[in-house]
Amino acid sequence: MKCPQCGRWNRATTDRCFYCASKLPTQDTTPLNWKSPEHEQQLKNMPKGAQTVIFEADDDHISRAIPRPDDRDQLAREMQSLHIRRKRGEEQLRQVQQHSAESGYVPLKSNVQSLNDERVSTYVEPKAEEVRGMQPEGEVRPDAIFVQSRTSFDDDQVYDDLRDRQIPLYDSVPRQSRVYSPTSRRSRRGHGMGLRRFAPFLAIFFFCVSAALCIYMFIIKPAQENKQPSLQEQIRITATILNDMAAHTIDIPAPEGSQIYIKELKKSYISTGGYASVTVADYTWYQLKDDIDSATMDITLTPYIKTSAGEQKLMEPIVYTIDVPLSPITLVTPDTAYMEVTTSPYQIQFKVEQNSTVLINGVDFSSFVNTQDGYISYNATVPAVGENEFIIEVQCEYYRKNTVRLILYRAPQDIPLELDPTLGNTSADNLMTIKGTTIPGATITVTTPHEQMNTSMLASTGEFSFKAKFNKIGTNVITIIAQKDDDSATLTKEVYYVPYASTYTPKAWAMDSTQAGRDNYLDYLNNTALRVQRTQVYVCTGEIIEIISHKPQLAIMDTNPSPDVEQLVMLENLSSDTWEAGQRYRVYGDAYGVYNGMPRLIGRYTYPPLN
Repeated sequence: MKCPQCGRWNRATTDRCFYCASKLPTQDTTPLNWKSPEHEQQLKNMPKGAQTVIFEADDDHISRAIPRPDDRDQLAREMQSLHIRRKRGEEQLRQVQQHSAESGYVPLKSNVQSLNDERVSTYVEPKAEEVRGMQPEGEVRPDAIFVQSRTSFDDDQVYDDLRDRQIPLYDSVPRQSRVYSPTSRRSRRGHGMGLRRFAPFLAIFFFCVSAALCIYMFIIKPAQENKQPSLQEQIRITATILNDMAAHTIDIPAPEGSQIYIKELKKSYISTGGYASVTVADYTWYQLKDDIDSATMDITLTPYIKTSAGEQKLMEPIVYTIDVPLSPITLVTPDTAYMEVTTSPYQIQFKVEQNSTVLINGVDFSSFVNTQDGYISYNATVPAVGENEFIIEVQCEYYRKNTVRLILYRAPQDIPLELDPTLGNTSADNLMTIKGTTIPGATITVTTPHEQMNTSMLASTGEFSFKAKFNKIGTNVITIIAQKDDDSATLTKEVYYVPYASTYTPKAWAMDSTQAGRDNYLDYLNNTALRVQRTQVYVCTGEIIEIISHKPQLAIMDTNPSPDVEQLVMLENLSSDTWEAGQRYRVYGDAYGVYNGMPRLIGRYTYPPLN
């Protein structure tokens, strides 16, 4: 508020001027019509701001008064103009609201209630009894749009009719049903069954369907296919026998009546009972191959299925493993692959299957296989040079090649000492003629029992002979020493001595009886070492109660005729007969030792019991 006396500005809340204490004019609060000329004149007659006089000196030092406007007056004038315009706007807004309420275009704020539908919010005019006594409590916008309530009639139809007739909406709608809606025509028409409303839902639906289809095609279906057993898992492969030879039976699953063609066998098989059965001998895959050196072999079959409709399709290959057996060979003499010998030649004996091909150090001996029932005897020359290797190769039909390396070791000698190669290794007489040769002029010494030594040709040809004497039944060792100057050579030969039955059996003691007041069973147990040294012969009569082994055959016999007390004897069968459990025999044997507290004998001859 500007003081009319001094021209200075004061606050509008003060009654007197702060500077000159003059009474300030009272502000006119009478509402004016915002359209009246008085209101416009009031704005024009606002007091102008006072000018401030400023004195300045020029170059001639002459002071001059220069009037300039005061910036504070200008600011005060603008603030007062703003205040007047604000009051005018409030008055204008109040008059518009009053006019609208009197005309019935817009209900007062306190006279409406909210009604929610699917997409928009509308106001419904209350009933007359609810309006009575209510006073206006709020204001509404002067530019509001008023539409027909959905409860009275179709607003879309009214809007279209009014648009075609070019009549304002608020003039054509009854006053009793005009409500406020903040939505546009596009929003009101969105309530229809248009494609735009369902487009997002359709997009989401197709997206979900596509995702589910991809998951099924690329995840679920491959997983289900992987779970299904393959042909290799469904087939049944069983080891069996075909023509007394090892074989395998393959059952291939196939529809009933379809044909299964095996490429490797060049044969077709009919499916019966849901399977096509194929039986193949194992030797089929290797009988024509000579270079197989492994114990097993992987076999692959390529089946083709041909249905009743004539369709032929390649099936999954079938793979299984077979054993490739070695050609059988049994060493008789020696019974091991390494042997120390003292004589040359040394007889090698072994047994093979019929129709086998036999090579010894590259020499073919196959012609002797069938003539000797598979037994081969070979006189090997074993020089006194240490280890001598003999390679035996056996190729039998339906088997792979078997190779046996036999080492015969003979100690090196300072001077040569050899025996007659015609000498045998067994004898039924207690005397055996031994012939040999050495370096002429050497001396011969025999350290084992012998008689009739002949060295008449020793000085000229180096030949000598004598008769070896065997003192025990079984293996007897003959030892010969040749010496000349400081050189010497030692030769040993083993001869297995078993007397004829006519000579052997009369020397037997009965194991189940007492002779001359002596219990032979207890005597054997008390004097085992003496009886073994002398190879005492016994006769055992009784029942075979148990077979311990078959190669060699070991059996236990009860030699006591009384059923109350057992008198057990262990027997090793070296006779030409085979014993059976539960049968009674009469066996002649010589002392060998003790086994588990009972006498052990070597049975030489077997006869039926006397009673």
